[in-house]
Formats: sequence, C-alpha cells, structure tokens
Amino acid sequence: MLTHWNKLLNTDCLVVKTGVHTVYPIFRVGWSTLTAVCDTTFINGEIKKCRHIDVMIRDPEQRFVSGVNQYCVENSLDVHKVSQAISAGELVDRHFAPQYIWLLHLSRYYRGEITLRPFTHIKKITNVHQNKSKSKIKVPVCATFVDVDYKLIKHLGQTLSLPDLVRRYKNVLS
Repeated sequence: MLTHWNKLLNTDCLVVKTGVHTVYPIFRVGWSTLTAVCDTTFINGEIKKCRHIDVMIRDPEQRFVSGVNQYCVENSLDVHKVSQAISAGELVDRHFAPQYIWLLHLSRYYRGEITLRPFTHIKKITNVHQNKSKSKIKVPVCATFVDVDYKLIKHLGQTLSLPDLVRRYKNVLS
C-alpha cells in the first residue's frame, strides 16, 4: 500500500512557525490557515532545526469525507465517482491520505519528538479560519484510509518520538 503514496512522500515537506507554535500542517487539518498565518517556514532539510513539532490530528472519518469533497471541488469531479475510484484502489491523494502517511513524510526530514494535538488545538494558535468547510456530500469511508489514524488518536496530548511512532504503525497499511 505504501507505494501508492509516493506522490505525497516525494513532495516538499513543510513545517510552519506561528508565534511560539511550530506545527506540521496536514491537508484538511488546518493547512490553509496555518500556511496563511505563519511567521516562518521550514522546508525539507531545514526542518531538522526544529526542536519540537506539534501535529494536529483530525477525526479520521470527518477528514476523509472533507478531503474527498475538497479533491472533487479542486478537480471538478463527481464525488460519487471519485468515491468509487478510491474504494477500488484506483485513486489516492493528499487530501484524504491517512494522516499517518503525512507523519511518515515528516519523518524523512525530522527525527525528534512531536506532540499529537486534537484539531481544536488550532484555536490556541490563531483565530483565523482560512478555508471554512461548506456542506459535504457524504461518501462511504474507506477503512484502509482511516484505521491507522484511529490508532494515532489514542496518542492525542502525548509527546512521542516520531521515528518510534512511525515504526509502531508501519504495518497497519500493509
């Protein structure tokens, strides 16, 4: 399954700093807001300069539905046809990729500790809400896209070694 994610894993990795907060933004988990309000950005090799990084994790099913809808809006596609392609294993994208894949991407450039935060943590960083959600068309949630993220939710509020966390769940997507 991981080979399907090469498109995400081979893109630039971005960490942002807003005030005292250093955060790894994930699509559909405050990406637009955090990248709009940040004071400083760290890209790829620069990320190793960070002493600690917060990562917000959103409810996996909400994020999946939101991500599929956003992908369809950006690409002028029918939500139901896209949902069928995802279920058939024919389509993957950063908008609905498991948040774990994003952590795997971060681990290419950062080997330190992260704190997993609930999505509501964004309110402690900024009052801005850049990309307010519109009504979403419900789609069946694909278990292979959310199961590993439910494991991450168990660690909300914890500070963990990113390499250890990535290793712990590396077989979930197999």
